[in-house]
Amino acid sequence: MKLPDYKEKQRILYVAKKPAKDLIAQGDRYLAANRVSDALEFYQKVQHAPGLEKIKSIAQGEGDVMTYQQAMKSLNREPSQGDWNDIGKTALDKKKYNFALAAFEKSANTAMLDQINEILKSRDV
Repeated sequence: MKLPDYKEKQRILYVAKKPAKDLIAQGDRYLAANRVSDALEFYQKVQHAPGLEKIKSIAQGEGDVMTYQQAMKSLNREPSQGDWNDIGKTALDKKKYNFALAAFEKSANTAMLDQINEILKSRDV
């Protein structure tokens, strides 16, 4: 089944009065298609904790700081310094240096910030 285009997705999310189960199903469809950001929007709309938890886990595994932060905010949870360090290390392993920087800034891990800044300097040469 084809996913809605952007305009239709916006209509479903913000204009149509769809029941929560339909929005969750739509989020599940987007997630199955690996469109995590779109799925996140649907899960956020209805505060679907199981879907938000899935997205949080995906973001952790990918080192995706922004999606992780959005999922945690939607779950009304504040990541610990250890959480930020873990996602920062994942981002660094995946060479997602900007995400790693953002995570280590949030954890105030100056040693890792210095390491990433050295990596970035060597890439600019």
